[in-house]
Amino acid sequence: MPRHLARLLLLLCLLAPPLPGAAAPPVPLIDAPVIVLDQGEVEMLRDPSRDLSLEQVRAALAQGDFRPLIGNLGEGYVPDALWLHLTLFREPGQPSRWWLEVMPPYLDRIDLYHLEPPGQVDHRRAGDSLPQTAKEENYRGALFKLDLSPGRQELYLRLRTSSTLAAVLKLWQPAAFADQARASYLVYGAYFSLIFTVLLFNGVNWLVTRRPVFLAYSGYLASNGLQWLAITGLLGEYLLPTAPQLANLALGLSLSLAAAMAYVFYAMVLELKRFHPYLYRITQAGVLISLATAVATPFGYYQAFAPWLLLTGVAALGLMPWPIQRLWRSGDLWARLLALAYLSYGMLVATNILGALGALPFSDWISHVGMASNLFHLLLLHFALLLHLRHVEADHAMALETAALARQEAEVAKAAGEEQARLLAMISHEIRTPIAVIDAATQSLELLDPSPPPNRGERYDRIRRAVNRIAVLVDLVVARVRTDVAQWHLAPGAVEPAALTTAALELLGEPQARRVTLDLQPDLAALDGDARMLRFALLNLLDNACKYSPDGSPVRVEVRAAADAGRPGIAWRVRDLGPGIPPGMEERIFEKYLRVSEASGKAGLGLGLYLARHIVERHGGWLRLRQRPGPGACFVCWLPQGVPAAEGAP
Repeated sequence: MPRHLARLLLLLCLLAPPLPGAAAPPVPLIDAPVIVLDQGEVEMLRDPSRDLSLEQVRAALAQGDFRPLIGNLGEGYVPDALWLHLTLFREPGQPSRWWLEVMPPYLDRIDLYHLEPPGQVDHRRAGDSLPQTAKEENYRGALFKLDLSPGRQELYLRLRTSSTLAAVLKLWQPAAFADQARASYLVYGAYFSLIFTVLLFNGVNWLVTRRPVFLAYSGYLASNGLQWLAITGLLGEYLLPTAPQLANLALGLSLSLAAAMAYVFYAMVLELKRFHPYLYRITQAGVLISLATAVATPFGYYQAFAPWLLLTGVAALGLMPWPIQRLWRSGDLWARLLALAYLSYGMLVATNILGALGALPFSDWISHVGMASNLFHLLLLHFALLLHLRHVEADHAMALETAALARQEAEVAKAAGEEQARLLAMISHEIRTPIAVIDAATQSLELLDPSPPPNRGERYDRIRRAVNRIAVLVDLVVARVRTDVAQWHLAPGAVEPAALTTAALELLGEPQARRVTLDLQPDLAALDGDARMLRFALLNLLDNACKYSPDGSPVRVEVRAAADAGRPGIAWRVRDLGPGIPPGMEERIFEKYLRVSEASGKAGLGLGLYLARHIVERHGGWLRLRQRPGPGACFVCWLPQGVPAAEGAP
């Protein structure tokens, strides 16, 4: 009985946590499937110089320079070498065959120094820098097969890596290790099969729809899947078993490209450029840092760039409440699913990043949560994306239907317009006949009445001017659908400013023309334009000036050479002494169907100034109102010289 009690006390001492400054206790090799070495059984020593020998390390252990490691090793991205020390104690009768597993698989080089009781040193190597054929077991990670004799055993491990410096140590019995390996490979197979299936589905979607979001998602899935194949060691074990350096390089490249594609994909799905421009700028910076890391990786600088890449990712994920809140408030099912997927993905990825940086304790689950984050892509997020695209397709179909209805209405309106144009052409033709009859009858009456009284001669003249004016209106308004100036075809030719002004005054009529004071600059150069249309525009200005000014009041017309922005031209200034234009109406008076005063009692449709401005602008000029002190209004019409009007230009 005392003997068993002594053994129990020894076992309790071995299992007790180490005191501060004390050496780590030996690990009793009990009959258990697996022993996880994360309770202070392992001691560590940092080697910044990376050139300490085993003898120097043993001397440092004797001097107490090692410190107990509580939990697993997780130092982040550091270039140092790390030495680990542990002591094993095997009693007679306990299992002698143990396999030491050192994970994660991306540790570049692991040196094991096994000090056996007789004092012999057994040196072995592992790590992802070795081809699969050089490993003790064809396994994705590092595995050392130990055959331990009874008594005390010392193990020293030297770790170096170009990635994050982390390690999880486990002692396995061979049968238990084989069982867990089969189960893990089955899970990994299902996981990567799901990624490949969704990747293939989105690739086909992109080929069919050509939507950029499917291409971005496919790029993300491809690079992310390659990244996790490298992190789990399956890339080196199955795809590149004889090219470990290439597999190691693929880890840094795939992680960098996966980060870049994640930024691009989420910027598109969350519409950051539209709704969150500041967050969009962070994603742009993230893409640049990701690409810089990818470029630096082949030159051996991945370890220097990776922390900045991951810190940028943490910063971007830290701002995710804003897009999540916006999506949730929308109330749409797809938006809320997207918000949940992004929230879950962000929390899991942030945990994985902080573990890789050494800010959180490193363990197996740090890698597992990183892989689990993809499940929210493949399930919630992918389903949300499909719902959103169905919504977009429905909106697109509705837009197409609306456009089709609009085209149909436009065709109906066009047909109605053509019918109206034909009707107006018929009316124009019918009107011209009585106009010709009236004009012929007037001429016959004048011939039969060679010496008419003054008032009768004035009536003859008034009838003749009215007939000419009606002919012009029929030609310009009725025949060309009078409000559609943009469809009139110009008939350009040489136009003399003096002759144009005189022709407009003749159409104005004798009583009104007598009120006009004409100040015409001599020897004005000819214009290039449609004399008929310009005559109509000028007639409208003169008619308005006479119509809206007091009876008998003068109307002043000045015709001068004038340049505009360095272009030579001719300017007409038409001034009257009427009530003028109210302030604020300077541009509105040129609108279609607008009349300044409905109470004026003056006839009209409100089309004169509208048509006049369009005619002038079709000739490359302009028509404006110039406010001036005192009564009346002043309209200025400017037309360029020597510039042919563009046929059909609005």
